[in-house]
Amino acid sequence: MKVAIAQIDTTVGALKANSDKAIQYISGAYDEGADIVLLPEATITGYMALDLLFNKEFIKENVDELHRIKENSPKEIIVVIGFIEEENGKLYNSAAVIQSGEITGIVRKRKLPVYDVYNEERYYTAVSYTKPVKVNNNGRKIKLGVQICEDMWDVTDNNVTSQLVSDGADLILNISASPFTVGKKTVREQLVSKHAKENSIPFFFCNLVGGQDEVVFDGTSLAADTNGNIIHISPSFKEELSVIEIDLEKADPNSKVKLSEHDPLEDSFNAIRLGIRDYILKSGFDSAILGLSGGVDSSLVAVLAVEALGPENVIAVSMPSRFSSDHSRTDAELLAKNLRINFKTIPIEKPHKAFLEILEKDFHGMDKNETEENLQARIRGNILMAFSNKFGHLLLSTGNKTELALGYATMYGDMAGGLAPISDVSKSQVYQLCKYYNELKGEEIIPLSVLTKRPSAELSEAQYDPFDYEVISPLVDELIENGLTKTQLLEKGYDENSIDKIISLIKNSEYKRRQAPPGIKITRKAFGIGRRMPLINHYDKR
Repeated sequence: MKVAIAQIDTTVGALKANSDKAIQYISGAYDEGADIVLLPEATITGYMALDLLFNKEFIKENVDELHRIKENSPKEIIVVIGFIEEENGKLYNSAAVIQSGEITGIVRKRKLPVYDVYNEERYYTAVSYTKPVKVNNNGRKIKLGVQICEDMWDVTDNNVTSQLVSDGADLILNISASPFTVGKKTVREQLVSKHAKENSIPFFFCNLVGGQDEVVFDGTSLAADTNGNIIHISPSFKEELSVIEIDLEKADPNSKVKLSEHDPLEDSFNAIRLGIRDYILKSGFDSAILGLSGGVDSSLVAVLAVEALGPENVIAVSMPSRFSSDHSRTDAELLAKNLRINFKTIPIEKPHKAFLEILEKDFHGMDKNETEENLQARIRGNILMAFSNKFGHLLLSTGNKTELALGYATMYGDMAGGLAPISDVSKSQVYQLCKYYNELKGEEIIPLSVLTKRPSAELSEAQYDPFDYEVISPLVDELIENGLTKTQLLEKGYDENSIDKIISLIKNSEYKRRQAPPGIKITRKAFGIGRRMPLINHYDKR
């Protein structure tokens, strides 16, 4: 038997375009001799459609598109595709099985996730039982054990997979929209292998690929034989049609593929690159602009943007003030030259002086503080937004996760933008990704001085960032990503004063993050859709 996995990139709300792509890949699978073709969870609507699902016309049109796919699929191939089903006012995250021009079976999702980025119980109704779908494969009756995403993650005693096998399934077909996080690809491989081996059944996992809002789906679809050997891994972060031949009765030891180590830096870089590309293109833009300061954060965003969109579609603006160092100006210019991007220099000394003169009377007799410093960041934000408005570039903000956690960012200044590509990348990881990029390219694209200079916002004379990032960056990760308590952090050797200070800064900066651009999620716990904290919060304990 030949099973095709159509790992495709869909767009939420693009019902016709998603369906057209599905029809194209179904036809391609048929041309390659596949008996069955799998497409991802919620292929027709895109995932996650969120409150679009409350629109009855949207649901109706998605069902109409399912019938159009049915009518345009070769009758000889079995299609398993995700759509949204409505019955008696209830919605179901469902998979349709199509054969011979008919919908021969519908399977509803049993496990609805409500953690991290998910809130499926808000939209869908879960079912307690599903049975295999009977189909005809070259004159032979077989049963397809169809399941949807979270159903695969059920590892209880009577889990979804084992129940389908008990009911006579000949193979397991899982269609998913499983988001990327660092380390998750290995976990999926282990899980697919475990289900296949424990149940002595072939297992196929078809995953969505592409960026949708803050979430990136990596693809990396899988297949395992009856011994639990992984016999196929689709590429990560790209569309792919794969056809896998398998004997339903026995494993083929020669078909086992070698599992590679998943490099977290490579995966993180590629996830953000794809997230930038899809966010910008699906939003109707075709180019990006950013402020290029000569610092490490904006340098990383610049290279990611170039990899996502091409150098001809990236504009970088240097906006020096009297506090800007010579090395910052030259580093920004050299990076832009190395990347071959459009580079502009617009000094901000004149508008900054004008603001100070306007405010001089009201600020008379008061010491200078972050107010005067932040004016510079806000002037720069205004300049970048002016270019965005005038020329139609999407503005990329350049703040990292550590800075956002601590509130070390200026609202309406360096936080301005339509997308924050590295808002889920710690300061430590920013340096690692920059070094990774230079190694990848085999040359010093990002100047070495960018990676060795002491971090500074350069908003006042001889100013440097007030944090030891080698200590603070991992401490923030322990608090946000790993959810460690103060007691646990003390046991790890962190200083109590540092712990208390960082916890306070994180809590008191929530209002800033609520107004930040959406970021691209690559870790288990990112700011934004997967972390919902109150703005007013008087709870002092971790």
